Amino acid sequence: MPKTINVKIGDLFKPINGNSKYTKSYCNDHSGKYVVYTGTTIGVFGKVDHADYTEPNLTFTTDGEKAGTLEYIQDEGYCIGGHRTILKPIKDNLYMVYFKYILQPVFYENVKRGDVPSLHFNRIKNIEIPVPIKEEGIYDINSQKEMAEKHETVYLLKRKLCKKMKELESQNVQLNLENDVPTKELSLNDIIKHHNGNSKYTIEWCNNNIGDIPVYSANNNKPFAYMNSYDYCGRYLTYSKNGCAGFITIIDGKFSINGDRCVISIIDKYKETICIDYLKWYLEPIFRANKKGRMGINGKNEYTKINSTMIKKLDIKVPFPINNEGDIDFLKQKELANKYATIDYIKNEINSKINELVQIKIEQ
Repeated sequence: MPKTINVKIGDLFKPINGNSKYTKSYCNDHSGKYVVYTGTTIGVFGKVDHADYTEPNLTFTTDGEKAGTLEYIQDEGYCIGGHRTILKPIKDNLYMVYFKYILQPVFYENVKRGDVPSLHFNRIKNIEIPVPIKEEGIYDINSQKEMAEKHETVYLLKRKLCKKMKELESQNVQLNLENDVPTKELSLNDIIKHHNGNSKYTIEWCNNNIGDIPVYSANNNKPFAYMNSYDYCGRYLTYSKNGCAGFITIIDGKFSINGDRCVISIIDKYKETICIDYLKWYLEPIFRANKKGRMGINGKNEYTKINSTMIKKLDIKVPFPINNEGDIDFLKQKELANKYATIDYIKNEINSKINELVQIKIEQ
């Protein structure tokens, strides 16, 4: 392994912010062949008749759902618009492809969350990163290139694995209810209510009201805190609104939720006839398919969202099995839900093994 030293990002690069003049209107008025790169890393924002840059540059998105995403632009000519910053090297012997791989996880980890995620240079300039160095103290560009090739190889393999994970997740088991049993279709909007969590339930608030009642947030697996009172008592469907959005968790007992989670309750008319386990397995793939936001690096984390307004607009129709009398069949729902649960368990086991491979890191 090459010898490395830790160096502050601000001692290696200076930021050059994009030019906010490059609006859609400006691009239309100065149409040409040179791409304008802005905050988005998907598609082309616009093209103009002149180029501000003719050499490769390492850049990152500063605002929006793609905040912190690095891109190494190598076009012969291009422009940089708003919501994007160039990382201009201020030292010799720096290989940009190496730094793209080294910096990407650091940038994602330091994105400032909120309604509009953001990452600006001042936030990361004092963070130290490893840089290969020669005995005489010169940055070792050949070692950087060798490491970049290894990162590229691992990245391509991980991307294939992540694609397989995504394909596996998308392979939702569609039980052919129409052939198996007669069904009755109901609009989701007519049978449930959404109950948003209480945003006052922060860690600090819970610590000041400590108890043994769990408080659930965006995490789909465990409570984020405990307090001395509860807002719900019973067995409910809940879904994460932020983070890994759209996953549905059934919570049973006394609990509360904060603003990053939502509770679903069945309206009184259908409480005795609708099985929430069946509803979970039917709705979760639909919620996940309609989330908005950015998936995380190597498939590990994501920064997505979904809320009741988005769900209501989907106007989801749910097919429920019915019995010979034409009534919704609760026991058949339960039977189907158990089949979903078994298949989901198998999928999770496979995904877990893939995820272990995806998380492998190159030793620096």
